[in-house]
Amino acid sequence: MQDWRDLWNPVAILGGAGTLGLIASSWPAARRRIAPGCLLALLLAALSWSDAASDDLARATFTVSLIWGALLTALHWSDERESALPMQLVLLAGLCLMSQAGDVVTLFLGLQIASLGASVVTSPRGQPPRVRQFPLMWLLLLGGLLLVTVTGSTRLETIHEALQTSYVNRTSAIAGGSSRVLTLSVIFIGTALAGYAVCVPFHFSRYDSQASGAASAPRLSAAPLSTGGLTPPRSPMVTHTHELFLRAAALLAWVKLWPGTITASESTAQLLIGVLAAITAVVPLLQARAERHLVKQWWLLAVAQGGWLLLAIGAWSFSKKAAAINPAWPVVEWNLPTAAQAAWLLLLLDGVAVIGLCGVLAYLRRRERPVEFVDDLRGLFHFEPIAAVCASVCLLSLSGLPLLAGFWSRLFVALAAMNVRGDWGPPGLLISHAGLLLLTAFLALTSVWSASIAMRSVWTMLFGLPLGQPRPAGAVSSLFSAVLASVILIGCGVLPGPLLSWFCAPRIEQPVPLEPQKAPAFVDRGGTR
Repeated sequence: MQDWRDLWNPVAILGGAGTLGLIASSWPAARRRIAPGCLLALLLAALSWSDAASDDLARATFTVSLIWGALLTALHWSDERESALPMQLVLLAGLCLMSQAGDVVTLFLGLQIASLGASVVTSPRGQPPRVRQFPLMWLLLLGGLLLVTVTGSTRLETIHEALQTSYVNRTSAIAGGSSRVLTLSVIFIGTALAGYAVCVPFHFSRYDSQASGAASAPRLSAAPLSTGGLTPPRSPMVTHTHELFLRAAALLAWVKLWPGTITASESTAQLLIGVLAAITAVVPLLQARAERHLVKQWWLLAVAQGGWLLLAIGAWSFSKKAAAINPAWPVVEWNLPTAAQAAWLLLLLDGVAVIGLCGVLAYLRRRERPVEFVDDLRGLFHFEPIAAVCASVCLLSLSGLPLLAGFWSRLFVALAAMNVRGDWGPPGLLISHAGLLLLTAFLALTSVWSASIAMRSVWTMLFGLPLGQPRPAGAVSSLFSAVLASVILIGCGVLPGPLLSWFCAPRIEQPVPLEPQKAPAFVDRGGTR
């Protein structure tokens, strides 16, 4: 029988609160209590997560979920869609469920909760959600089925052990007869997860949907006569916060499924990760350089940062193989995060920057039309200085500018990639992996390019001459979420030690009590004890 204390964990608290919030959104009398209830659920989850964080992956997932949940609660506090805020808690519960998954079925279930729930959040009111993840879902299921067929188990530990054993013992059944099936599984799973993580070229469908729906006209509503019967349209950037959940879910699936699979299918995985990271870092920047639409330009800058995420995943996966051949000598003796921890730190801080940008655009929306072009922000510092400073901090952190949090997250990913030892060189000397080292240098150059693109918007907001003084129609809570995000980015950039110590804190294992040894039984010749 299940103990009631097992329900005191973030998955049950966030999932239950999100479900109750979705039910309560049907009653007008209970809608005003949804946002305070979601904030209370986050507080309870923060109090209960110390018992549920059994490993480093769960610890990092709960940290990301709580910080994102607090910022999204402030962002959607006055949202006209009452079901948006409770659905965010359901998506966070799906991420926490994936972090604790021990088998492939639970992992896929949490991924579908994050993907399908995000499609419900971003669908227009009164219309069915547009689910674009169905081809990716079938591709992921096919790759998972091939992986289970090769290894003969759905347990993740058994799959990893079987693939690691096949890599060491080349004469085993997996490495011999099923190598082609394993290679197909790597290609299917990697392609599907790249689509979930909004990597290139899978971002084109969302890019086209923005082009058709970004410049939406104001719609009539039952608003008071003082507003002219017009409801301020939702900022298109707010609809892209759901991609944070998709990218986090894809990262969790990568961490859970790919270490043993990459080790057993090394050449295919190296080529897939390297090519995908390179084109993800370059193609969105090419589009952002020629893009004049403000929301799409900022969104493309966020998509381009997926190259760093892929670099962290590749470094963490190949470091396990390198450690099995020759132990890699660390570059420095500091307590730096591993590649997996650096990936979560990058995802956390970039997500905070994206939520801050969404808060600025949601606050600056107007009754006539939303903020669409860069010229709409000209001279923003003169009449909305707080919004201009917050947007500048979030943009520069997203581009990896030094003394901001985004710089440290990319530096930790680069150091983790440099710590991966290559297959050649003396055993006592660290020779970095050539492919990861080249990819790190390439991504560093793209960060400079990304910062130059972001500086166009920053220069326009801070030093441009205002063309007018439009009055924002957004909620003050949206501006508060941007201010909170900027404080986090500046604080973690100036003093990264507390957050770094939290991610790199050693796990304290409880000593297992030893069973008392029993006295040996003596048997005499007659057979009596």
